[in-house]
Amino acid sequence: MNRVNASVGTWTPLQSNSLSWSIVKQVRTALYQQQLKSGDFLGSESILAQQFGVSRMAARDALRTLEALGIVEIRMGVRGGAWIAEGNPDRFSDALSVQLMLIGLSPAEIFDAQGAIVVASVTLAAQRANNQDILEIKNALKACEIVASDADKFSDASLNFQESLVRASANRVLLAQFRALRVVLDPILKPNTTATTIRRLIKSNRALLVAVENKDVETAARLMRERVESVKTTILLAKQQELMTS
Repeated sequence: MNRVNASVGTWTPLQSNSLSWSIVKQVRTALYQQQLKSGDFLGSESILAQQFGVSRMAARDALRTLEALGIVEIRMGVRGGAWIAEGNPDRFSDALSVQLMLIGLSPAEIFDAQGAIVVASVTLAAQRANNQDILEIKNALKACEIVASDADKFSDASLNFQESLVRASANRVLLAQFRALRVVLDPILKPNTTATTIRRLIKSNRALLVAVENKDVETAARLMRERVESVKTTILLAKQQELMTS
């Protein structure tokens, strides 16, 4: 028989059938306070309805919301009910990328965020990268060089190269943020990827690989900072000229 996690204590009963969101907030708070963890049994629909003093419909709505948020997974059968889900950074990246698109970030904001993420990442990568990380960075660089004659493909490969550096940082928060940000970066970079840009970025990629491989933290950070600022300046200037001539 499934046992409900006892460390949470007593849930606060609710007075209205329409307050399914209040259930969600209490469960989320319990998760933040580490009273709940991945793999814990939260309860069935009927158990939650009884604990919170609401109808089964309100409990069902709450479970649907919790599932949509990635907080619980719903299982059927003998071990049926709601279980606290395993962490999945990709779900965070997907959700964040959608919200970034919806709020309509300016190109300047996007490049500022990119700079913060990739400079921090390459600094850590220069300290932590192992042999496998270096191999992946080299393969990502080679992929950039192979598609150098195709601007769209190069833009994708260049972002993959940056992601290989972020992975080498061994920091999952930075990786999740970068994966979300690259969704909004992509439509800005592709139309502005020229042959000159490609040559400059390949040169930058090679220098970054050497710096990370040599564990030269200061050089790696400087190169990445200069890279982002160069692309940012070029694209913002192009957009400014576009506005002036339109």
